[in-house]
Amino acid sequence: MRGVPGYRPPPMRLRLRPLHVALGSLLALVGTALAQEPGSPAPRVAPAPVDRSRFVQVEGRRFVLEGRAFRFIGANASIMHGAPHRAAVESTLDAIAADGLKVVRVWALGEQPEGSEPWTRDYAFRIGRDGWVEGSFAHLDRVLDAARSRGLKVIVVLANRWGDYGGIPRYLDWAGVSLPLTRGALPETVLRSFFGEASASELYRAHVERVVTRVNPRTGLAYRDDPTIISWELINESEATRHGREGLLGWTRSMARYVRSLDPAHLVAAGHIGYTRQEQRDTWLAVQRLPEVDYADAHAYPTLLRSVRTLPALDDFIDDHVQLAHHVVGKPFVWGEFGFSTNQRIHYGQRRARWFERFLSRSEADGVDGALAWIYTVAGDRPQEHGLYVDGLAATRTRDVRDVLARSASRWNSGLLPPPNPRLGEAMGEAPLWATRRRVPGPGRVGAATVAGTEARWSMRPEGYGAIEAENVGRWDGFSVMHVYGSGAARFTYRFRVSPAARRVALDAGRVRVRLRASSELPGRGEGSTAEDESRLRISVDGVALGEIEVPTDDGAGRWIELTSDAPSVLATMRRPGVHTLGLEVPAGPLANGLCVYGQATGTEPVPEGAGLLPGRVEIVLGR
Repeated sequence: MRGVPGYRPPPMRLRLRPLHVALGSLLALVGTALAQEPGSPAPRVAPAPVDRSRFVQVEGRRFVLEGRAFRFIGANASIMHGAPHRAAVESTLDAIAADGLKVVRVWALGEQPEGSEPWTRDYAFRIGRDGWVEGSFAHLDRVLDAARSRGLKVIVVLANRWGDYGGIPRYLDWAGVSLPLTRGALPETVLRSFFGEASASELYRAHVERVVTRVNPRTGLAYRDDPTIISWELINESEATRHGREGLLGWTRSMARYVRSLDPAHLVAAGHIGYTRQEQRDTWLAVQRLPEVDYADAHAYPTLLRSVRTLPALDDFIDDHVQLAHHVVGKPFVWGEFGFSTNQRIHYGQRRARWFERFLSRSEADGVDGALAWIYTVAGDRPQEHGLYVDGLAATRTRDVRDVLARSASRWNSGLLPPPNPRLGEAMGEAPLWATRRRVPGPGRVGAATVAGTEARWSMRPEGYGAIEAENVGRWDGFSVMHVYGSGAARFTYRFRVSPAARRVALDAGRVRVRLRASSELPGRGEGSTAEDESRLRISVDGVALGEIEVPTDDGAGRWIELTSDAPSVLATMRRPGVHTLGLEVPAGPLANGLCVYGQATGTEPVPEGAGLLPGRVEIVLGR
């Protein structure tokens, strides 16, 4: 969910905060004691010979377990980070099992700087490069044992792309790589640095080895011999633009091989976030095609996307992912996370339970192999955006959603398959079933000319556009300067009228100048961007090209750019009376990094020094 291009990021999910203050030091101490058991308890049972048929395996594009097809609905479980959540392992897993879910996904990760406060030990597996937190590993032992006793399987995530609990930023910090200051999404250059930085990879491998080769003293089983585990997920929500694709592919291939060298029995998943744009779709396909990756996965928070506001659009979104995974890549497919906000009951005219129901029924019809809801949790000091609560009065607030999950799990667990979706199949190939690009109409205000002597001028507010066609479209007032944006290959249109007075100027005019305040469109402010993150902008009037110009990289404020043409075809177009269309197009290609068009200062924060005249406008000047 985090870092979707074109979507200005909401607050981080599960952002690290000192829960011990809110809940009292006594509870924190109790939870810490539960999570960090001193010493290594003697095994309760003697190690038994490993029966590989008890491990989930892949046959073609399905999972199998003990010779039978294995499909599941499961949940992400908030039981790894923070004393209250660690203390609630049993009650959280009890709720998951009671709802008939079969798999839990947990994060075996957490990296904090050396010298961190004591309470961070309830969040970290590692404090400093070499400060391993045995209590956190012992807590993972406990989680696996508790899941096994309830008949639950576990997917274990080995690292986090985001800075929650440490993640890629902490690994790069330990590797001595300086990071740009950011707000929200990680810059693309940070991801590229991590996937290409040898010392960061070595630090990651050290953690992987500690986890994967561990022996659970509670069961006497080495993790690699424990059929409770389904798979190792390399990292939560990896991704890359086309500039960083080869680095991501190389890292995923290398780390999957490393995990398999330590544990040849369990499956390996990439942990890729998924896609909302064609470029991301291509990268996702390339990752899932790697032979080192056993099954395809993606995350889904569909109603955060402008392109999924109806139930039929949700069907398209699901169909496209399954078509690629099953019929192009030929592997099982798992929704590693999916969710719809539980902070409100209605989304775009439909009950939230209806969204969950449609998501799971369509996934079932398409033959999805696994779907993991985000997120079963005890109630904390504030509601979680996607919380599915397991305790007290809070549990009644999301009982409607959990009822949907339970009913759906009962169907999936029956082993009965619905008729296949005729829309899917090998013959469809990679052709998109879900349109990532769409046209969003705007106010369509028609600009009027101001004529002074031999010059006619049109000055239009950016938010008065006629339409924007792009893969993500919106308006953002969260930085210093308001802007409308379209990501990837994009086209903006503005309308203006050539009045009789303006036409008289046009008859003698020798040039047309278009001027606007603009930048490319990148996540956040485009922190860490380079020249290859610029966009190339093509400007036209009624389809007649004035020319092309480079647009600077996204910085949340933009820069004035202008293009002048004396082409006879352009001047002839401007001499026609009536309403005309100004086109601002970022064509598909290497510099298709979207477009932001900037307007007035928002007052949200100071405007950067040297930002130039505000408000930004879209201007056309006709004269000699």
